[in-house]
Amino acid sequence: MTYLETEAGLLAIKATKKLARFQNLCRTDLRVLLLDTMEIVHQAAAISADLRLKGTPIQMTDILIAATAISYNLIIVSDDSDMLRVQGLIVENWRR
Repeated sequence: MTYLETEAGLLAIKATKKLARFQNLCRTDLRVLLLDTMEIVHQAAAISADLRLKGTPIQMTDILIAATAISYNLIIVSDDSDMLRVQGLIVENWRR
């Protein structure tokens, strides 16, 4: 999802040079984690239900990112305060 969000954002502002650098970086230096396990799907469903029951839902893309991070035991680096609502997700904000 973060790849999708980044590429879509760069396409929307017609930042072709940045898009090419981003795509090259992802091909060479980063490991892309796929949404390829039912564990991630179940984790996302649980996060979504929990937040809806609390009356604080967030976007499904953020839920899928959070579920993937939890499933892989990863830390999220984000300035998105919505991520702080996800129970069990470790979030770091490098801008503060």
